Order: sequence, then structure tokens, then C-alpha cells
Amino acid sequence: MGERHGGDGVVSGAPSLDPEDRQPHLRPRFRAALAVRSGGDQRARATLVPSDRAEPGNPLLAPLRHQRVTLLLLLSITLLLAPGVLRLQVDSSFSSLVSDDDPDWNAYRQVVREFGSDSRTLVYVRDPRLFSQEKLARLKRLHDALLTTRGVRGIDDLFTVRTIHGQPGAITSGRLIPQLPEKPSEIARIRARALANPLLVGNIISRDGYATALVLTLDDRPGAPSERAISAAIDRVLASGRHDFQRLFQIGGARIGAELRRLLVEDMRWLAPFSALVLVVVVLSMFGSLTAALVPLISAGLGLIWTLGIMGWCGLPLNILCAMLPSLVIVIGSTEDNHMVAGYLRLLRPEGTRPRLAAAQAMVGELGVPMLLTIATTLAGFASNIFTGMPLIRDFAVAATLAIACNGIVTMLLIPILLARFGPARSRWAEALAPDPGRPRRRTVPGLLVALFRHANTHHPRAVLAGTALLSALFLWQAMRLEVTNNPISYFRQDNPVVVESAILHRDLAGIGIFYVELISDQPMAFQQPAMIRKLAEIQRFIARQQAFDRSSSLADYLALVHQAFHGGDPRFHEVPATREQVAQYLLFLHRNTLRPLVSHDYRRAVITVRHNISDSATLNRLVEELRRAAADIAGPSITVRVLGEGIMINGNAERLIRDQVTSLSVLLLVVFLLMSLMFTSIKGGLISLIPNLIPIIIMFGVMGLVEIPLNPGTAMVAVIVMGIAIDNTIHLLTRYNDLSRNAPSFTDAVQQTVEEEAAPMATTTLALALGFAVLMRSQFAIIAQFGALAAATIMIALFTNLLVTPLVMARTRLVSLHRMLETFWQQRLLEESPLFAGMSTYQICKAILITESRELKKGELLIEQGTIERCMYVVLCGTLEVVRNDAGREIKLADLGRGDLVGEIGFVRETLRTATVRATSDVTVLRFDYERLRRDLRHFPGVVSRLNFNISAILGARLADVLESLSAKRLSAKQDDQSDPGSGSLSPVALR
Repeated sequence: MGERHGGDGVVSGAPSLDPEDRQPHLRPRFRAALAVRSGGDQRARATLVPSDRAEPGNPLLAPLRHQRVTLLLLLSITLLLAPGVLRLQVDSSFSSLVSDDDPDWNAYRQVVREFGSDSRTLVYVRDPRLFSQEKLARLKRLHDALLTTRGVRGIDDLFTVRTIHGQPGAITSGRLIPQLPEKPSEIARIRARALANPLLVGNIISRDGYATALVLTLDDRPGAPSERAISAAIDRVLASGRHDFQRLFQIGGARIGAELRRLLVEDMRWLAPFSALVLVVVVLSMFGSLTAALVPLISAGLGLIWTLGIMGWCGLPLNILCAMLPSLVIVIGSTEDNHMVAGYLRLLRPEGTRPRLAAAQAMVGELGVPMLLTIATTLAGFASNIFTGMPLIRDFAVAATLAIACNGIVTMLLIPILLARFGPARSRWAEALAPDPGRPRRRTVPGLLVALFRHANTHHPRAVLAGTALLSALFLWQAMRLEVTNNPISYFRQDNPVVVESAILHRDLAGIGIFYVELISDQPMAFQQPAMIRKLAEIQRFIARQQAFDRSSSLADYLALVHQAFHGGDPRFHEVPATREQVAQYLLFLHRNTLRPLVSHDYRRAVITVRHNISDSATLNRLVEELRRAAADIAGPSITVRVLGEGIMINGNAERLIRDQVTSLSVLLLVVFLLMSLMFTSIKGGLISLIPNLIPIIIMFGVMGLVEIPLNPGTAMVAVIVMGIAIDNTIHLLTRYNDLSRNAPSFTDAVQQTVEEEAAPMATTTLALALGFAVLMRSQFAIIAQFGALAAATIMIALFTNLLVTPLVMARTRLVSLHRMLETFWQQRLLEESPLFAGMSTYQICKAILITESRELKKGELLIEQGTIERCMYVVLCGTLEVVRNDAGREIKLADLGRGDLVGEIGFVRETLRTATVRATSDVTVLRFDYERLRRDLRHFPGVVSRLNFNISAILGARLADVLESLSAKRLSAKQDDQSDPGSGSLSPVALR
């Protein structure tokens, strides 16, 4: 290894190369394009500037290099996918609310096949003159019209129900109204019989006799009309008879499904345009550029066409949650667009050649990799819901993930081209943000946020962290009160006709909710035994004691009614008969159509049908669980008890929502942690990124528990979606901090500059997101409105935690990003022969390079000046320098420096005067190792810094050994000269210094 005298006396390094020999090693793509600009506060800042030399090999710049090919590719994909939009289907069925692997599915289907479907629609009729000849005639016409409606298999109403009543010496069994009565006395007798029958009151007729229900059993067999078609057909029948009665409407699963579909289409029709308008207003007011406002809309529109087209071609249906899909694409997709626009405006230099293209290239070079990571984390936020068992959420997660992916692809390919071709030529936004001592500062939102951060960071850093921890603990405690619901009725707003009419039906008759309590015996004819039938009655008495369900009916009720009729209608005999013979006799009075919904043909299985109007899943699940345990105790070990129903399974899945969200959130946290740890090559980077984004989620769940907002399919997704979005700001903060910390005087200065630069785009994107989510509050669906409100509030909280908490944590750590390490790979190759990096791995050398300051010099500029004091040393990355010494006004050249050479290490180790000047003889890039910076970095990168210190010690040790050997050689030479020339004298001490 050669030796050279340098700025501190000695310089070591690789053998010198001529400039011509070094040129092949100069790779412009890996040279830092750094410029120093001064702000109003006169602090020097290192900022990336547009440069034709900056990373020309970056694959993310390919769309800008091949603009026509890229535009042609985008157009071709759009033309291919667009026809799929016309093939889109809407799924408003309740089956999507039940997990595919629910263990009760098969049992429920068996009950439906055996005892009839619970796919029913109730037609509610109310009129004060209901029991009059005129109204009964109109009711019969309505009955006949509905019975002939395609998709209606049967009707239970006043004209089809059978009654049994006893008279002295006779038992009469037959239909309540076998034919239309003509005399008032006949009508009065029919009304009295109906109101005296406990099986009809609250089921078919109200207690006051003014309201009745026509219970329609719908055809759910393969090939039957869809529920939407059946509901529409029923509506047409009701429209012709609506003027005949005081109130007339239908309610049931088909009506609810049709209403869900109608509102879904209505939401998609106006929510997306309104979201777009909000986005344009926010971006236009922030950036002051119409182009900047339209860019996100173009990206979102194209991404949405791709998404809906793929869904149409693949047969993926739209469900009610997809009503917010266009708004989400517009709002969430705009976040990266706004960051790109902000970066473009910040890097725009109007005085250069082709400023738009240069700014777009510099923007992609600076933001490309972080944007890929933010798109990945947003994708992870939506994709984590794919693990949910509920098809409704899972299908939406697939659609939303697809939408974000399409929008991300369009953003990365199209936005740089749009900015390069049509972007603003001047950056009024950047000029307004630039400090100017001659211009008073405007009190902007970003400015207020920066001022708030500066005050908190300077005066109350520990108080902010402690207060945040205390607040998080408080809201975490409130989150324990969170309840869950999954009832389809709760999806609607309280003023929706479905909700209002359900309440009316519940008030006068019984709720539309239906489930079954099934008892199964392994003994044939078991439910012809009085003891077994009494168990049905006892379970029904328990249901009545719960005081929550509207009514229940079973075989026991019908046999008790017949038994009462056999005893002259005496209410004291309304009980299950005592002997099997009586049971067999009474069964003869019941029509097979009456028995079919009550007991199986072999009498081994019997069901209790329960009707209710409970919309709160937590309450219903608790009551059903109580009923399940009580029924099992009453039935005994020989009887199997199952509580079944589509509504039961739907509400039962509410409890699974919590487990699924814990799983989804855990998966997202793990993915984000791994991505961020990889991105910043440190576990600390992963942890730091999670802290500020977990806090808003905790606060959100706490608020939900505090104000009693339930966890439902809409609100359940807020946590993972918002976290996947909010992490974007953290990524941009950490990435920019990582870039600035290399050249800033201190970590605190780097953090402050990071916040000042990123506050505006962060505030813009967050405000646009919050307002975009707030638009969803006008949705016709309560669950989407709740999602919008919570997401808007949570994303704003995330902004404050990112601008207050994240910087406080950042200032206490040091990160190195993976993409910057990859950029330094070739720098590492250039320096691998340098003694300073001896024994270090490629990873360690790259990290060592990134914790230093990169400096560029033009030919003739000074790197070190003789006589100055500076505790730093330099490694030459590329270019050539010369070491000269001024001795009594005469400049003496001591050495030439080239790639890999180390200079100034004595001044690094000890604060002393520089003994020589180092001057660039060509354009030069060097790495500056600052003593104070490395001392601070020791706790962040102990392995790298300790190895550097070891190598410095080895270099200095070798240098000292060389000096001692040189002195010994000179003494020996002097001694030999003395022996040959005794008069010459000894070596002068001055010659030794």
C-alpha cells in the first residue's frame, strides 16, 4: 500500500490512478445529486435537485423514457377491460353475511327442506274497517293476486289458516274464512274466532283486529326467480291495491335485499362524483393548480375502470360495501398522487431546460421507492381483510385490493408522464412555502402544524410522549366496552322505510326475524308422546320468561288448542293432552299442511318457530345462547337440541368479526413491521413505524366503545384500512429524514427540516382523505356512514401523531433505508479496497457510507485548507485531488489522491491544525466522516462504527510504525554519515518535525 503525505502529514490508500484510468469507474447513476440552498433562516439544506445524471438506470424512470409505449400500453389495457364493466352483477343476498364454514349451514338447510323455508315476506295490511264486507273482499282480491305472482309458493293469511273450536257436543275444524261473509253477524263471528285463537293473534292478526299479515312463502328452488324479481312483482301487486287500505307494505328478506340493491346503486351514482369534487377543491386550494387537482381524478378514473372491468370479467359481484369503492379509489388513490405532485412542485426549477421533465424525473428518483412501499402497505391494509370468514367483507377486500393495485399501477405509469407533459411550469405552492424574511408568513394549516411540532419538540417532548401513552391507555380501556352487530336491518339508517315498517310490524304483530329450535330424538314417533310434547311447551315457557322474543309456536300449541276445543273451549284445558291416545286422536284434526312446519313425518324431529324483532347482534346472541342451554337442560341428554336460522347465523358471525379483525390487524402489523424493517434495514425502523399508527387505532376503538358505535361489517374494516393508509405518511417522513440526516448538522435539524418539508403534502393528503371519507357519511347505509365518520376522524388523528409523536421518536434514532443502500452498492464496490473498510462486509460498508455525508467538489475547490481545525476525515469516492503545503509562501505538492484514499484521519482523531491543503484537480465526490456524528451513531450502529474505529486505529498504528521505521532509517543513515564524516555533526531536531 502506498504512502502519501497529506493534509495531516500522511495519507494512505490504494495506489494512485491517472484520471483517464479512473473514468470507467465514474458511474453517474450512483452519484449523489446534491445542491445546497439557503432559506430565510440562512441554514444550509441538502436537497435533491433535478439532474440528468441522477439515476438514469432507475427502472421506475422507464415510463418517462418510453412515454408513447407506456401510453399505448395503458390505452390497450383500458380498452380490454372496459367491456367487463357491463357484466357487473350486484349481490344483495344475506348468504354473504354468513361464513362459508359455519357449522350450522348444513343443519339449517336440512331444517328448511323438512319444515319449510324461512325465506318469507310479510304483506302488512292495516285498516280500521278491516273486518267489513268491503275490506275483506279487497283483501281477498289482494290474496288472489299475490298467490298467482311468480315466485310465491304459498300464503298463510286469514283465508288459509285453519281453526278448531268447540261447541257443546261438537268440534268444528276448518278454515277461518272458507268464503267471503255477507252478513255483519258472520263477520263479527269470524273476527271473534280470530282474536280468540292464540295461534293467530300476533302472528296473522293484531290484538286490536285492525291489522293483519299475509305471510308469503317464496320459491327458493333452483331456477326460481330472484328475490329482487319477486319483490318487484309483489310491489306491483301492492301498488294496485294501496288505495284500498289505510296502510299496505311488504317486509321481509326479499324486500330488504331489493332495498339494499337500490341504495347500493344510488350511493355509487352520487358518492363518487361528490368525492371527486371534494378532492378537486382541496387539492386546488392547497396547490393552486388545476392540473394538480385533475391528475388524481384521471388516475382514479382509469384505475376504477380497470377494477370494475376485472370484476365483471371474473364474475366478482358488487356487494353493499362496494358502494364506497369508487370513493375509496378516488380518495385513497389521491394520496400518492398528491405526494407526487408535491414532490414535483418542490423540485421544479423553471430556469432549467425542459423543467417539467427534469422535475418529474427527480420526483420519481426521490419518491419512487417510498411510493412503492406505501402502495404495498395500503394493499396490505385491504388485503388483510381477505382472511375474514364473512364473504361480504372478504369479497369487498378482494375488490378493494384489486382497486388499489390497479390505481397504484396507473399512478406509477401515468402520473409522471402527465406531470412531465402538462405539469405546472411554476411552483407557486413551493414559492409560498419557501422562507422569505421580506415576506410575512401566512398562517397555513401546515405552518401551524410545524409550529406546534417545534414547540412540542423543544419544550415538552417527554410530556407529549407521556400524555400520548396515558391517552392511549384510557381509550384502550374504553375499547373493552365495544359491542358487535351484524343484523341486516342495522345496515340502514333509522329513517329508512325498511326500518320504520319493521317497527310497525313489530308493534302490531311480530318481528320479521325467524329462527327455529329443533329437537331431535333417536326414537320413532317420539313426538307423539305427551312427555316429549310437554318439553316443547316448557321450552316455550322459558322463551316467554326471557321477555325478548315476540312469539313462539310449536306442535304443543296446536294440540293444546284442540284439547281446549274438546272441553268446550274452556281456557283451563289449554294444555298438552295427558295420554298418547289423546295425542293420536287430536292429530287427526290437524291438516298435513298445518303439521308440516311443526313436526317431521316420522315424529322424530320437532321444531319451535320463534319470531322476534331484535336488531342488536350482541343481545340476540346472548339470548340465543341462554335459550340453547336451557333447551338442552329441559330436553335431557337423549334429545339433541339445535337453534338454527339464517338470521341466527348472520348475527352469530358478529362475534367472529372481532376474531377476524384481530387476525387481520395482526397480519397487517406483521406485514408492515417486516416491510419497514426491511426498508430501513433495522427492527427499530419497523417498531418506529408502528407506534404512531397504532395510537389512532386504539383511540378509534375507544371512541366506538365510549359513544356505543357497534363493530359491524363497515366499522370493522376501519382499523386495517386506515392503518394501511396512515403508514404512508410515516414512510414519507422516515424516508425524507433518512435522506436529510446524512447532511444535516444534527438529527434534530434533520427532523425539523423533514417536518417542514413533509407537513404540507401530509396535511393536503390527509385533509383530502378525511373529507373524502366524510363524504361517505351521506351514504344511505348506516354502516358505510359510520365507516366514513370513523375513518375521517382516525386519519386526522394519525396526522397529528405522525407530526408530533413520530418526529420525537425519530430524533432519538438513526435509520438507513434499503433503497439507499442499494444505490450505494456501486460506491461500495469502488471503496472495497480502501483500508478504512478492511474486514467489513458489503452490508456494513453500505451502511457506513450512508451514515456519512456525501460531498461534491468542482475542479479547483478546496476540500481541506491548511491551518484550519476540523474534526473529520474524508474518503475519495471518485475523482482526483492533490495535497499541497504552503511553506513560507512557496506551494509544495506532497501527493495525489484518488479513489479509496483516506485523508484527514489525524484531524478526525485529535483536534489539531491542518498541516496541508487538499484541492480538487477534477470533479470529485468524497465521503465525509464527522467525529461528532460517528460518536452519536455509535449507539445506533455499534457494529459498523466500532469496526470503523478499529480500522482507523489500525491505519494510525501502521502510520506510526512507518514513521518510526523512517526515523530509524534516517538515524542509521546519519550515524553512518557521521562515521564517514566526523565533522558533519548530528541530525538537527528541526529536521525531525
